[in-house]
Amino acid sequence: MEEAATTRSTRRWWHRRGDLLAVLALVLASFVFTTEQVAEHEMMSPIDEYQYVGYYAVVADQGIVRQGEEMPLFARRYMVCNGVRAIPEMGVNKDACRAPNSVGYPIAGGTTADLYTPLYFLTTRALAQPLIWAGVDFVDAGRAVGGFWLSLGAVFLYLAMRRARVPLPVALGLGLVLVGSLPAYWATTYISTDAPALASGAIAAWLTVRALDGVRWSLVVLPAAAALATLFKLQNLIGFVVAAVVLLLAAALAAHRDRRGAGSRVAAFVRDRRTLSALTIVFGSMAAQAVWLAIRSSIALGPQPQFGFAVPLERKHLVIELGNFLPVIGQGALSPHATGPASLPVFAIATLLAIGGAAGLAMSKGVIAQHRFVGLATVVVAIVAAPALAIAVGVVEENYVPLPSRYGHSLLPWAILSAALLVDTRHRWARYALLALGVLTWGLALMMGEA
Repeated sequence: MEEAATTRSTRRWWHRRGDLLAVLALVLASFVFTTEQVAEHEMMSPIDEYQYVGYYAVVADQGIVRQGEEMPLFARRYMVCNGVRAIPEMGVNKDACRAPNSVGYPIAGGTTADLYTPLYFLTTRALAQPLIWAGVDFVDAGRAVGGFWLSLGAVFLYLAMRRARVPLPVALGLGLVLVGSLPAYWATTYISTDAPALASGAIAAWLTVRALDGVRWSLVVLPAAAALATLFKLQNLIGFVVAAVVLLLAAALAAHRDRRGAGSRVAAFVRDRRTLSALTIVFGSMAAQAVWLAIRSSIALGPQPQFGFAVPLERKHLVIELGNFLPVIGQGALSPHATGPASLPVFAIATLLAIGGAAGLAMSKGVIAQHRFVGLATVVVAIVAAPALAIAVGVVEENYVPLPSRYGHSLLPWAILSAALLVDTRHRWARYALLALGVLTWGLALMMGEA
């Protein structure tokens, strides 16, 4: 008996050591990826980095950017001196670099970064400061903080998969797919409010898997985490809406098994802690965002700058938005061609795993119901989230602006988790094939760059 106990203890220690090494590998892979890419960046990202650099530059001094402010001089100078990639009209302007105020700027030199709370920018500025003290360029230091956000997403996705009893090599391999993905490239190697999106989705997935396992405190933490993620950026709520749908489906299944009649089933569903947590996720996050909008309005210095391309929201726009997130879930901000030939296989691997995993798991009859709920919720939210967000923006702004597909980044960890729950890993070769696929994806991702 003592020998058996010793054997079990040894196995647990070995598994813990393996998980620790896998987590460290994902953290290292994240920082190597972001550091290598940041070192190669010569121009600004076309995905609003000009706006974000302005906020990042002043957040330590003034704490918050208010509606109606002008773009800080630092951001203006940085843009004309370095240019914006993929936008020929915004290339390097040597004359303007010497006299930044001698030329015109987007939206008449105003800023739209006031849309965001200072949470992302304060965090990024604080984490960048040691690098700045070490002599790293001010903007590059802020970009390098993306390694923190990416490692956070990779680690929590790994923990979610392991909690769902996914074998270690598979969890590590699919974690590396996330690290090397195009969404990771665009969101975490530039200064971008999209940076916390992958982490938000992964944390939501981890907490949900724990809740499905009966860990009650996860049901309490989920709404709080959702509200916090939403205050970093509204679109982060999408990853937590998947969690809410999974919890509602699990509660509905439990209530359906009640044999005491329809009334008892409805009562059981309403009283279920998972139902309460799911509703609090959605309404609590909406309340947090409403508070922020009220604060933003109360401290505004002037009107919101006009973009000039908004149109009234119509039904056809909602139909178009139905296909916004899911088909290009592994694409990132721009076409894969924008980051070179190595991006094409990276895009293909992430997209096939994500779409095939989510859709396949949703339709699979060979998995337990709770796992199927993960795939089903991911697919449903990926389809309806963009139209719902378009309606929300239409109500607030009284117009329609086509939504970027990058707003759905927090869905990618859920889709990869779905793939992990779907694949047959009973054979050792299959486990290590997925690990090799992850290593290959990450290696190819290091070859991406400014095409």
